[in-house]
Amino acid sequence: MGRKTKVALSFGAAGAAAWVASKAIIRPNARPGKKALHFEGPVVIQHLTDIPNSEQQADEAASLGVHGFAVDVKLTADEEIVIVSDEHAESSLCLLKDMLALYPHLLFIIRIADSPDTYEGSLMPSKLWKLLEECVAQQQVAVISQYDEQVDRFNLYTQHTAASGAGVTELKQAYAAFTSRFGHLYQPRSDLFVLGDKIGPFQPASEGFVQFLNKLNIRVYVENYETDDVIKLAQAGISGFITESPKSTMAQLDTLLEN
Repeated sequence: MGRKTKVALSFGAAGAAAWVASKAIIRPNARPGKKALHFEGPVVIQHLTDIPNSEQQADEAASLGVHGFAVDVKLTADEEIVIVSDEHAESSLCLLKDMLALYPHLLFIIRIADSPDTYEGSLMPSKLWKLLEECVAQQQVAVISQYDEQVDRFNLYTQHTAASGAGVTELKQAYAAFTSRFGHLYQPRSDLFVLGDKIGPFQPASEGFVQFLNKLNIRVYVENYETDDVIKLAQAGISGFITESPKSTMAQLDTLLEN
């Protein structure tokens, strides 16, 4: 056996020893439960996208028995928080506070669309928390954003009293931890993961990754999924479905419950 081979084996043995030691010493901290996300069984969330007719869209979804709404929000020049969509990003007259008042019994998944690098985005976390306090809706929402910085800054104001969701960076960190031998070192910062598109060639909404997150008391929701996958995803441990077609999703879940 050559010197290089011995060195490689030594490093390999050291790495294995470090892994065993870390498994014995470090225990991942499960997230504390958040009232807003406490449901029995998978929930169905209507994504509000028809902004000019948002009240009608919400009313129709509520009549079906959805558990809540997913909304994308931005801050206007007048510092009003409005619900937006890709089709109506600049013309929204739908105020978040009005929708919260109409449905105080339902969950709102609020996605901050403003980048933290913009003036409006820099104000959004504090303005949003102030609005939630005024509406007494702190336990009615989960705040998410693709920008991890927005979620982190929101949590600074809330002191982690409100539910919050992972940004893109934390999602990638969690998935990397799951696929490595060091998943036990992962310390989550969020209560909710919303899984949608693939991470490179990988599909994050896999049963293994979902179970990994569930063990940390992290609720996992999916969006942009195929309706035919509802039963499979529910059986994998998915906690919620964000959809623009709640009726078909609810029908699939009803079929699962009947069986």
